[in-house]
Amino acid sequence: MPQDGQAATEEGLGSALVGSLQGALSWLAAKTDVDALAIATIFRDVDAYLSDQAVRRAVLDRVFEEIPHDGELVLVTHSLGTVVGMDLVANRLPPGMKVTLLVTAGSPLGMNAVNSRLAPPGTNRPATVTEWVNVWCPTDAVAISCPLEPVWGKLTEEHAVVNASDRAHSIEEYLAHPDIAAAIDRFLARPTG
Repeated sequence: MPQDGQAATEEGLGSALVGSLQGALSWLAAKTDVDALAIATIFRDVDAYLSDQAVRRAVLDRVFEEIPHDGELVLVTHSLGTVVGMDLVANRLPPGMKVTLLVTAGSPLGMNAVNSRLAPPGTNRPATVTEWVNVWCPTDAVAISCPLEPVWGKLTEEHAVVNASDRAHSIEEYLAHPDIAAAIDRFLARPTG
């Protein structure tokens, strides 16, 4: 490791260093309460959603108003939206409705402090989800507990991508990757009926 922070920046090692530490940081989050502390102090919107049942109910009610109530659904989620999406598909979908594709981007769902507070708690993949594609960037602090497969089990696809260093958590960056766009396009282009 360079001893001089300026040398690391000049060589572009800042993002590389964070990326190389991602595995160790993910392990640390899984083995300690550092993820709970980060959520409570840094990711306050996630904490508010998970801690305040009135907030959670209002968010889920609003999302439920906007989705179709029958047929199939392609659900593309990002950041806190991945947590809301998981709560939605786990216990709020109308009977018979199926999520043919769930895309999670920049997700905190691998953090124990998040998945232990889902409704219902845990990492049981909802039966209503046919295919699940997760995308994460090693320098995205929200996705520090990715990849999700070690926690949630087999996903349809999981992609580690490189986003611009100043936009590591950007949904636009995530959706611009060809593999993710292709996965979404496959389902949107399918004939219905």
